[in-house]
Amino acid sequence: MSANTTTRLHAVSLAKDKSVPRTIYSEDANKLQRVARPLRNVKHIPIKAQVFYSKDGPTEFSYEKKIRTPIPKDKIVVQVKHVGLNPVDLKIRNGYANAVYGQVGLGREYSGVVTHVGSDVQFAWHEGDEVFGIYYHPHLGNGALQSSILVDPKVDPILLRPDTISEIDASASLYCLGTAFNILDRLQRDKFLKSDSNILVNGGTSSVGMFAIQLLKRHYKVSKKIVIVTSSNGPDILKKNFSDFANEMIFINYLTCRGKASKPLRKMLDEEKIEDYTNPNEETFLEYDQGKFDIVLDFVGGYDILSYSSTLIHGKGCYVTTVGDYVSNYNTDIFNSWDNPSANARKLFGSVIWKYTYISYNFDPTVKSAAKNDWINKCGQFLEDGTVKCVVDQVYDWKDTVKAFDYMRTQRAQGKIVLNVEIF
Repeated sequence: MSANTTTRLHAVSLAKDKSVPRTIYSEDANKLQRVARPLRNVKHIPIKAQVFYSKDGPTEFSYEKKIRTPIPKDKIVVQVKHVGLNPVDLKIRNGYANAVYGQVGLGREYSGVVTHVGSDVQFAWHEGDEVFGIYYHPHLGNGALQSSILVDPKVDPILLRPDTISEIDASASLYCLGTAFNILDRLQRDKFLKSDSNILVNGGTSSVGMFAIQLLKRHYKVSKKIVIVTSSNGPDILKKNFSDFANEMIFINYLTCRGKASKPLRKMLDEEKIEDYTNPNEETFLEYDQGKFDIVLDFVGGYDILSYSSTLIHGKGCYVTTVGDYVSNYNTDIFNSWDNPSANARKLFGSVIWKYTYISYNFDPTVKSAAKNDWINKCGQFLEDGTVKCVVDQVYDWKDTVKAFDYMRTQRAQGKIVLNVEIF
């Protein structure tokens, strides 16, 4: 062994307390290693919802939707307690012929309690607020029939529930009341609706019809008797619920004329009297001297009254329909479907050819639509002060949703249908 080698080994042995760095090879220097990161806990609000996939498919519960927290600064979360059903729910469902769109929600109006509030809207809303409103997103597949909903107050109409109305009544009021008020408000602004207007309501026990009748008598103070086309027990329901103007309504029973209400209406105008079919024990007649109608409100549809419009409606009158020329059919009607050619012709040329104005009305239940007349707050005030009240026909648990919709399809409901929503 050489002297140089001996000297180097002796030096290493004396400095053995100093660690020798590990040689770094080039292949180790360029190699990246994955390091484990701690898991992030993404909080969310679980949701139980009722959905469908196609019009012919079943209605079922879904647990897939969630609301992430913290929620957006400009939104609130409402725990839903009750949901009011509307014909538009069936019309939307009828438009989904197949399941390619995935889950689709049900229900457009609700009542409930606020559980979460975004930081930007805490000046207006608070946890624990009892609220009711409209949740209208037909093209997004979202519905109110779920345990919680994420509400944008700038888009979705929402109000504090006053103590004067129940949770059930609140859940079934705003959509149909908003429809009725916006129709009548437009008629008043266009100078059709006046205190002495002569008015015919076709479909008096429909929810929109009942709200319209109450507004006409209690808010617009219409002095003349309102002529109402309804079923055989319709007068009992209307007189019972609206006893303050029970004698200010004249009834036409569409069942006795096989749905051709124009026949007894024309006879009433010719003879200036109408049989009082609300008195089955004896044949009595009511005098009628109000003449032709200034306004016809049609919540049933069909061409029967229109076919005799020149006989029934004043030349400068107005005919408003929420349905169209076809009698409504909840089994086949589709949301936002096209009107038939005759209806389109009346929209364009009705005031020239038929001498009256024809309006096919479609309600826009959004906050944006309230910019002109503040209909959301006005309707809330109508409910709070008792100007109108909601007439509820049936209340179901949400496990019986199929039964509720089956009953609605019969088109025999005389008032609103409400679903109770369980806490999830």
